Amino acid sequence: MNTFLKIVLLSTVSLMSVGAVHAMGLKEAVQLAMDSNPEIGQAIQNHDATGFELRQAEGLYAPRVDLEASAGVQMLNNPSRRALGIENDPLYPTQIGLVATYDLYDGGFRDSELARQAARVDSASYRVMERSEFIALQIVRVYYQVLLQQQIVGLTRQNVTFHESMVQDVAAAIDSGQLTEADRFQSIERLAAARARLTEAGVELAAAQIEFKTFVGMMPGSVGAPSRASIAVPGSLELAIANAIVNNPRTKTAGADIDAASALVDQAEAGLKPKLQLEGRAATGYDISGADGWQNDASVKLSLRWNIFDGGIARAQVQEEIRRESEAKLVFDQTVREVEQAVRESWLRLKSQGELARVYDEQLNSSGSLVDSYRDQFIIGERSLLDVLDAQNTRYNVQILRETARYSVMFAEYRVLAASGTLLNFMGVSTHGSAVADTRSAFDIQSWQASEPRTLTPLTLPTASN
Repeated sequence: MNTFLKIVLLSTVSLMSVGAVHAMGLKEAVQLAMDSNPEIGQAIQNHDATGFELRQAEGLYAPRVDLEASAGVQMLNNPSRRALGIENDPLYPTQIGLVATYDLYDGGFRDSELARQAARVDSASYRVMERSEFIALQIVRVYYQVLLQQQIVGLTRQNVTFHESMVQDVAAAIDSGQLTEADRFQSIERLAAARARLTEAGVELAAAQIEFKTFVGMMPGSVGAPSRASIAVPGSLELAIANAIVNNPRTKTAGADIDAASALVDQAEAGLKPKLQLEGRAATGYDISGADGWQNDASVKLSLRWNIFDGGIARAQVQEEIRRESEAKLVFDQTVREVEQAVRESWLRLKSQGELARVYDEQLNSSGSLVDSYRDQFIIGERSLLDVLDAQNTRYNVQILRETARYSVMFAEYRVLAASGTLLNFMGVSTHGSAVADTRSAFDIQSWQASEPRTLTPLTLPTASN
């Protein structure tokens, strides 16, 4: 075995031993990622940031109280001060006061803002779930990839052992005069190719382990075949699609985004309505308003403001937000199509890889018997060396294809669950608390599906011809 091959295989063993303190199951790996993966962490932080925006929206229902204070110097020359002969005397106005305002009626702006932020929080929750499901599926993929590459390394070692024994058999046949030196060179060439493939297999195993660490945060150590997901796969493609449309976090995110866009329409409509505000002021100080001495001032008033003309800006904004809402609905429709596509592709891979695995099983049974038969015939001189080597090459390739198809079937089962939005539930993995989207229900906010259709005003824009 050459030096480079030894280095690669030793590196592979080292990578495996880094995390080999204990065997890491698939569920454990996914649960670890739920708590430590940066992509999920980003989604959680986005959720929390959006939650504080909701907190700001709740604050709109409270009165605003401001403390005001001022001090300075003032020269005031007016008729009353001139009559008193004090127009050249400076004033030193100093005061402190409180101003409290409360919106009695704002056309529904606050309600709409609360509904919008609640929908955005739920959307952020679904994004946490979407990232969690995505990362979980990637971990399933690389976990099976590690298992597959371990199998390939084992099969490749067996292939190397076979070719080593063939080199010995050829040497014995040359000594007995049955074969020539050309046969020795051919057997050595095949052995070198087998060793090169072992090197490649070791590199691919190490790469799979490195990718595993990227998602989980630590090396896989020793891994074992996880539970099959076949028991949770829906009984038909149609049922899988129906489950996906209801449960997939991407469709849920798109639905929450529609609610947020719908709330912006309501906010824009609030701009067409009057606003009534209650204001109270209380201040104390001296030399205020040009009068010498100490004085107190307190007042309460109602303020009504209603824009009756703004050049059509407010109504145009309403139509703008209606179009944004329509855009969000079309995004939802597109998302449904993409989710359905993902389910169909996953289902296709599940069925096709299952059929391939069965075909390769049959082929492997035949090729295994063929190699044994050819080798026996080679020993007694009824088969050429090339016949045996080609038969072994076919068996080795079919072994790899069979294992690849077998693990592809297992992964495809999990992929169907991921497309249906039920992967983590099947695995019994706990997600972060922010993945629970119940904010809209907590505020009893109506879904866009229960809303009345909006009135669309046709858009007319100036053109070069008019």
